Amino acid sequence: MSIPSTLLGLAGGQFNEIDWSNCAIVMIDFQNEYVDGAMPLGGAGNKATANARLLLDKARNEAIPIFHVTHHGQDNDKIFNPLSSKVDIINSLQPINDEKTIVKMHPNAFYDTELQALIKSAGKQQIIFAGFMSHMCVSSSVRAAFDLGFENFVCHDACATRDLPSVAGQVITASTVHDSAMAALQDRFAALVATDKLTNS
Repeated sequence: MSIPSTLLGLAGGQFNEIDWSNCAIVMIDFQNEYVDGAMPLGGAGNKATANARLLLDKARNEAIPIFHVTHHGQDNDKIFNPLSSKVDIINSLQPINDEKTIVKMHPNAFYDTELQALIKSAGKQQIIFAGFMSHMCVSSSVRAAFDLGFENFVCHDACATRDLPSVAGQVITASTVHDSAMAALQDRFAALVATDKLTNS
């Protein structure tokens, strides 16, 4: 049985290494909705949040531009209601000082937001992503960043997601959804990095 290869590998390419002088951090949807709201992510979410804090600490120590993204629905929506505290960023990951917060209304954090312009104005070409949910807003944003010409890295253990129903109505576990989402990104759109390795580099 042959060992599977990424599309990038089959084409003879490889991802570049992270250049801390040329990167920005994008923290996606670390919001209370995923803690005690309609979509609690449980232990996987807690682990991802803890790793995201390590990433934040590293970025702050290195004076790396940090952009926090939050999702807002409509005033009468049952999830991500902007009038509810569920849209607030998790306490341990709250922005400080001049860190920007970008509000989005779509899975893709670049769609109809100033995120691209802010990263460009910071003069950065690489983006390190972390956030919720792996298969949804993280995946959508990373793919969009690829199309916009950025070099992407995803802290895979600083991301998490939830169980999903299969087409047959069976449960696809959160870990399987997460692993599949990360593998799909690694196929061409982003290099996957472990938080501990990244923050100790």
